[in-house]
This record gives sequence, structure tokens and C-alpha cells, in this order.
Amino acid sequence: MSSSSSPAQTKRCQYCGAAMVLRVSKSDKNRGKPFWKCLTSYGATSCNGFEWVDVTSAEADQQPDTYDATVLNMLKSIKDLVLVLLVLSIVILFVLLMTN
Repeated sequence: MSSSSSPAQTKRCQYCGAAMVLRVSKSDKNRGKPFWKCLTSYGATSCNGFEWVDVTSAEADQQPDTYDATVLNMLKSIKDLVLVLLVLSIVILFVLLMTN
């Protein structure tokens, strides 16, 4: 899905009218819950525009590619971490064998 064709990616902030970006919460209380964040919230002229995505609405139906991409990125990160742990385990084993 291209960013220019998705209506959800052109959402505007209700407070300042600036573009909003879709994010996924990482907090313990709301982990995995999608929300909209105003892009001006990151600059000096912050409006702090914020809105939870209503997962029961048609808006949520427009986001499957975003959710799929998030899950795939997480799985790739886990795979990369497992590989790093495997390599570190081999190095530690080698060092232990060489010191004995």
C-alpha cells in the first residue's frame, strides 16, 4: 500500500490541522494499541494532538498493512536477537574451552 493512496495516512489533527502519524503504544497498560499522534507534537510548536484508533471502526479496517508490517518487523527483530544470542553463546563456549 503506498502512503499516498491510504486515507488513514492523511489524517489531520483536530487541534491544529497538521498531519498525524499512526503509532502503536509500547506502554505496559496499552501495549499494541494503535493511536494517532500529531506531527507537531515533536517540535517546538507542540499541540500534543493525540487520538486512539477505534479498533471497532472502519478506520481500523484500513490499517491491516500497518499492523502486519509491525508484526513482521517485531518477528525480524526477535530473529536477529536470537541469532546474536547464538553467536555470543558460541563465542563464550569457545573462550571457556580455550582457557581450560
